[in-house]
Amino acid sequence: MMAQKTLVNVLVFCLLTVTLLSPIFLTSASAQSGGITVGEWAMDQIKPSDSGTITPDSTGVNHGILAGEVEPELVDGKYDKALQFNGKNTVYVPIKFVVGFPPMSQPMYVPISQNLDIQKYVQISSWVYVPSLYDATYNQIVTKCNHPDQACDWQNTLRVLGLSIRAGTPENGEQYVQGALSGYVETDSGGFNEIVTTQSVPLNQWIKVEFRRDTTGMHLYLNGDEQTTTVLHGVQNPQGNIVNGTEYYFGHDSLITIDNIKLVDLSPPNVTEDAFDIGPNIMIAIIAVAIIFAIAWLLRRAIQLWIIRPKI
Repeated sequence: MMAQKTLVNVLVFCLLTVTLLSPIFLTSASAQSGGITVGEWAMDQIKPSDSGTITPDSTGVNHGILAGEVEPELVDGKYDKALQFNGKNTVYVPIKFVVGFPPMSQPMYVPISQNLDIQKYVQISSWVYVPSLYDATYNQIVTKCNHPDQACDWQNTLRVLGLSIRAGTPENGEQYVQGALSGYVETDSGGFNEIVTTQSVPLNQWIKVEFRRDTTGMHLYLNGDEQTTTVLHGVQNPQGNIVNGTEYYFGHDSLITIDNIKLVDLSPPNVTEDAFDIGPNIMIAIIAVAIIFAIAWLLRRAIQLWIIRPKI
């Protein structure tokens, strides 16, 4: 009977420990999550809408609007279909609209999709097929832009976040190989920062490209492998938050076919807040463990009473 009593005591101790630590374990798992997908465009269908012709966002929030005198067209992609760009068309995803009437000294913005204004850490990935380079400094894959005034002209647009291929004539003493993969961010305290790969991207084949800005800085990947890079502007690990923007463009100034763009907010969650916000799932787990604890306690009590009851 002493062995049974010891076993029950151990069981009770283990259950009590799990009950007390379960919120901590679950909070830790939440803090290590891979981020939140704020937009994912399969680029395999187009459909009419009130905004014109769109390519849907799988999150159902940030649909892309096809633009250009000749809109991007559907072709065979890496997976099913993809959108092909001719250098003079694009897909446009609004973050906010700039209101310019009546004229004001400062632009007034109407929010559309504020979740696209990722503040800290970000991942941009896509499958692309590049037959040749377009004669433009940035052959854009994905770029987030900001308008400093109400004119909203492309020529007066600032790039604040993006993944592109570098081509054309280098500017202001820049040095890079033609066809280098580029990733860049502009931050509120660190200015404009850009890295480029030391090798050009392969042409005439499907490749997966990715740009990440995380706690260790900016990184570029090709087919899942991190690439050797050099800093073209600023630093590799800039400080500050990413500057807010007014819209994203896909495929602008590019001869490229794009499939499956994914935009992920990698900013870590607030662990302190998560630790106190137990949520319904954790509550259910705690209740279940508490019930088991109660049953174990009753079992222990029953054994104790059986041991000390008078023998007849």
